Amino acid sequence: MNKFILLLSILVFTVSACNKDNKAVLEDWELEVDQVKAAMEKYVDFNVAVSEGWIDVSGYVPNMGHHYLNPAYSDGLFELEKPEVILYLPDDNGVMQMVAVEYSIIPDDPQNPGNPPEGFTGDVDEWHFNEQLKQWQLHVWTKLENPDGIFASFNPDIGD
Repeated sequence: MNKFILLLSILVFTVSACNKDNKAVLEDWELEVDQVKAAMEKYVDFNVAVSEGWIDVSGYVPNMGHHYLNPAYSDGLFELEKPEVILYLPDDNGVMQMVAVEYSIIPDDPQNPGNPPEGFTGDVDEWHFNEQLKQWQLHVWTKLENPDGIFASFNPDIGD
């Protein structure tokens, strides 16, 4: 019986060690990205987004797409499952395809924005302050892979 327990212990240790070495265990921010993806999945259907009040506030922006804002989510708070903006890109047939989401936070004092909002766990997210719009922005490429990274502002795979 002792040999069985010893072998079981070795097996558990080996599996645990393999998970750490192979990065099979997701980081907290990756789990949070999965939460965002799940919360926003219904908006893959562009018609659902429009029917729920998402509106195009940018027209086509090179390396991003169209920015559809939900005014109800524009409350100055970072809420993981309620990004203020969804980015859509028309396919070859003109059908809008979701490519990313964006958090858009207006600071209390836009002339002196201070530090970026607390976003995803850790320090991998890449907030930037948009001087023209006077807001902190964080893109998350949830549907279209971005070779520059999931949190990069621009996606070079989207044309000019």
